[in-house]
Amino acid sequence: MLTSMTTTAAQLVEPKLQFFGNDGKPLSGGKLYTYAAGTTTPLATYVDYHGVTENTNPIILDSNGEANVWLPSTTSYKYVLKDSN
Repeated sequence: MLTSMTTTAAQLVEPKLQFFGNDGKPLSGGKLYTYAAGTTTPLATYVDYHGVTENTNPIILDSNGEANVWLPSTTSYKYVLKDSN
């Protein structure tokens, strides 16, 4: 006798930004600063779409030069990207 199983799965959506150095390699340990557009006032970004947990500012990129960065839809941002030094 054959038995059929049904599995329910949700689509995994996790956008990651990825940055590269001038050498074309991932910007491991790079720093992404986020500010209100046109200012030097730091502005929060979030680790997921819930918008509850803030990223650090600067956001430290992982070994692949990546980070999860979610933005509120009503805010304009300015970004400053620096290497780990």
